Amino acid sequence: MRVRALIPQKALFRAKGRLGSVLPEEERAALSLALLKSICGVLRATVGVEDVVVMTPDPAVRDFAAACGVRGIFDPKPGLNDALAEALRVLSGAGRGLLVVAGDLPLLQPADVAAVLASGGAGTLVLAPSRDEAGTNALLFPPGAGAAVRPAYGLGSRRAHHSLARRRGLRVVEVHRPGLAFDLDTPADLAALGGRWAPARPWAV
Repeated sequence: MRVRALIPQKALFRAKGRLGSVLPEEERAALSLALLKSICGVLRATVGVEDVVVMTPDPAVRDFAAACGVRGIFDPKPGLNDALAEALRVLSGAGRGLLVVAGDLPLLQPADVAAVLASGGAGTLVLAPSRDEAGTNALLFPPGAGAAVRPAYGLGSRRAHHSLARRRGLRVVEVHRPGLAFDLDTPADLAALGGRWAPARPWAV
């Protein structure tokens, strides 16, 4: 499936707030940008991803996205789900799916994104759950569907997205892969990496 990918990204001063007990603000901002650079590189290296867009309220992040070779757009509305709904409406195009990817997946590889794309198709919403099986780390809307939906990110988003799919008459396919499931949010997540991740990757931009 041909897709356009969208990465929501907070303002740098709010980035990775749950790591505040172990990292100062400057290091959290640097980590957030390193993660974003890695995700952009992974997406650009995946066959079928034709466009990568970073949605953020932060001009510095938009400039960083441009330096990574991808587009940056301003959050069109307050609140993540309303902003995503508007962005998906604007970015929707004939024959192209819309892929929303979390910007904090340190183990993500092109093969993980390819697995999501391979699971998509007409009438299918593809969902990649977080490690705790409660959240959503990637969401692929089939062509035409993303333009008319409001995503349901937040607590319990996996279940909420299943409900959304039922209301829209879409079947749900879940993709379970370590690179999609592991999101870096807490000090425990950082410790669990055990030095296995660094922003320099073969596909880095």
